[in-house]
Amino acid sequence: MSRSRAAQPMATGPVGEVSSVARPPARLANALTRTLATWLEMPDPARVRITIAGWGPDTWTAFRRVVVMHGLAPHLAHGRPSSVLAGSLPDDVAGWLATEDDRNAQRVRRMHAELGGILAAAADAGIEVMPLKGALLTTAPGADPYRRPMADLDLLVHPPDRTAMSGILEVLGYRREPDRAPRPTHDVYLDRGGGRIVSTAGEHPDNPRRVEVHTEVKRHLWAWVDDDDLTAAMWSGAEQGEVLGEPVTLPRPTSLFAHLSIHAASDLLVGRGRLVQWVDLASAVDHAGDPARMPHARLAYPALRLAKRTQPDALAALDLEELEARIPPALTDWAATVRLDARCGLSQGRPPADPSGLGARWERWRPDRWRLAAAYGDLPLPVALARHGLTIARRARHRG
Repeated sequence: MSRSRAAQPMATGPVGEVSSVARPPARLANALTRTLATWLEMPDPARVRITIAGWGPDTWTAFRRVVVMHGLAPHLAHGRPSSVLAGSLPDDVAGWLATEDDRNAQRVRRMHAELGGILAAAADAGIEVMPLKGALLTTAPGADPYRRPMADLDLLVHPPDRTAMSGILEVLGYRREPDRAPRPTHDVYLDRGGGRIVSTAGEHPDNPRRVEVHTEVKRHLWAWVDDDDLTAAMWSGAEQGEVLGEPVTLPRPTSLFAHLSIHAASDLLVGRGRLVQWVDLASAVDHAGDPARMPHARLAYPALRLAKRTQPDALAALDLEELEARIPPALTDWAATVRLDARCGLSQGRPPADPSGLGARWERWRPDRWRLAAAYGDLPLPVALARHGLTIARRARHRG
């Protein structure tokens, strides 16, 4: 989903289109998120009809918002669940999904054209570039390029090439966006539209199309400032290849799967998880390798286990038994039973630039037992809490 800066008043347009929407109430958002989690694979038609039978206009409006929030419109429109949902959803909702799917395809085509231009210019300048996340998932041979939204283009370069890459993007018309984060993890560039949001209700082709240039692959979240560094693993064993006909460096498939897993788990840790990230894991599972041997496997585990709960068929080959034998019981027990909504870290739609209130900060840093186990492993609870308190104090001091 294209990132919005603030919740907007609600307005409706053709085919029930919601051009700008507010966050749905938390209880309703949680209920709809749990429903969508059961629709990631092949939902039972009778259960779908029973579930939606009593939904009124307000629920359907919230449904659209939650679908967009989790990046699922293309998946529901033409992915695995589509054959069931097409005959179960109201005509106006099915029409809305089709419209969102078409807009997403337009947006992805535009972003692919821009990605091709960036990669060609980088190659001419002799800059080694490794596309990450959606830039690879939507361009891999045999992949459906339109099955998921693309908020931005993530590119990894070597630190000495950071300045030259910035110059290339500026020549291509991109503008560097100042990053107010205390510890920026990447450089952000905006397309010629300059960041103007056309719609917060979906994947509009004209919404901002960001380019994020990374020189490292780590999340700087909770205790993971150093523990989840994947930079060396991404470059190690990488091979030369092509994306959109342009030369690039491709990570080993197992390294890409580790990156997707840790990225999804780290978003759960701070309450920004999206169901589409679990669909991504299913799409890449053939390249997972042995999860117990992936780098920082404990940090990836929450997303892997929850994704497998929702997609047991697609992730049947993902064997977590050996990994779970080494995972703190507090984390495995939680992952087996937690409800698949905000309680497991899935997003409720808070805008990314809205972390300033005390409530939002508590959501991000609340020392839940599962979070402490993911971040600090088998440390005794008092020690994990003390370390967590020191981490928060250091962050507050750094911000100050």
